[in-house]
Parts: sequence; C-alpha cells; structure tokens
Amino acid sequence: MSRSSISDGVSSLFIILYTFMVINEEILLNNGAVIQEYEAGETIFLEDSLPKYYFQIRAGLVKLNTYREDGSEFIHSLPSDGHCFAETFLWCNTGYCFNAVVISDSVIIRMIKSDFMNMVDRNKDLMQNLLHHNAERMFYRHKMLTTLSINNPSQRIYKVLEFLKMHHQVNEPFKFEVPLSRQQIANLTGLRVETVIRTVKKLEHENLVCISNGRICL
Repeated sequence: MSRSSISDGVSSLFIILYTFMVINEEILLNNGAVIQEYEAGETIFLEDSLPKYYFQIRAGLVKLNTYREDGSEFIHSLPSDGHCFAETFLWCNTGYCFNAVVISDSVIIRMIKSDFMNMVDRNKDLMQNLLHHNAERMFYRHKMLTTLSINNPSQRIYKVLEFLKMHHQVNEPFKFEVPLSRQQIANLTGLRVETVIRTVKKLEHENLVCISNGRICL
C-alpha cells in the first residue's frame, strides 16, 4: 500500500478546522470570563452534569469522551487551540452526554452561562461566529463517521493521523509528532489497542510513518 493510495482524497475527506478564536478573547474577558489553567488528566466536567459555563480553549488539547459498560473509552472529538466545546448544551436543560478531560496542560477561557447568554443576545455577530463554528464541526463529524466505517485499519488510522497533521498545518514529511498515545488512537478510531500497535508498525514498514522516541511521526 503506497502513501499516494491512502492519501488520495484525504483533503476532500477532512476539513481543516480553523485555529483562530471562535469568539475574540478580549470580548469574553471584558464580559466577565476568566482564565482557568488545567493540568493534563484533569476533568473539566463529567457526563450528566448540568452545563454552567461557556468554554473556549486558549491553548491546549481536550478530549470529549464516554466510557462503555466494559470500561473502554470512546473519544468523540479533540478540540484544541481556539475552539469552543459543548456550548450547544447551554441552550437546553439537559446534562452533558460526555466528559471533558484535558489531554495536555491547557489554558481555557470560562464564562458563566448567564453572562454568556446576555453577551450573545446583545451581539448578533457573535452568534454568527458560533453558528459558523458549529457548521464546520458538524461537517467534520459526518466525515469522521465515514472514516470510522472503513474496515481497513491501516486506512482508518492513517486518515485520522493525516487529519491531525493537516489541522496543525504541518506539511513536511515526518515532521509532525502525533500528540496521542496508541491507546488514545484506539479510543478515537474504535479499534483495539493491539490492532493500533500492529497497524502502526505496518505503516512504519511501508514508510508512511516513522517512530521517534516512541512517538508516531508523519
């Protein structure tokens, strides 16, 4: 399997999520938002808890996940710099249907729900930004569902890694270090960690990825 055979159509499959702030940071802070620092592994909120804040990532990486009955994890998405997450729950009276957990040390802008709703009500442009962000996010999710339906583990894993590389705007071969463990890749792709380990070795043998200090690079 060649690099071109896997990469063909990747750009049309994945959307490159923009990295500027969904809502300007100064606007948030001037309307009562505060900056919170989280350490890797720290939980931001738990499944079924009621939404109380608007969250926007200044820097870092967060996973939105759920746990199956057997204790295994499924990762729904990985919002990063500039993205907001779980904001749609502020418009309904239900608890979150996933957890939000910090993957790498992160700085997050947090705004109380009532302050956020008042701010958005006063500014239609902010609502347009949120709608635009949600439209792109929904496009990504539908495309990701298509990717996760691919039976070939090599293609499924490689396309997910290619998306992460494009998102971080790295173009040079083997210059992007994947910020996920094998277990996290398994959780994201719905594969067993043993399958991920075996497939990554296969991709390395085919010169599609390289391993540096135990990290996957492509």
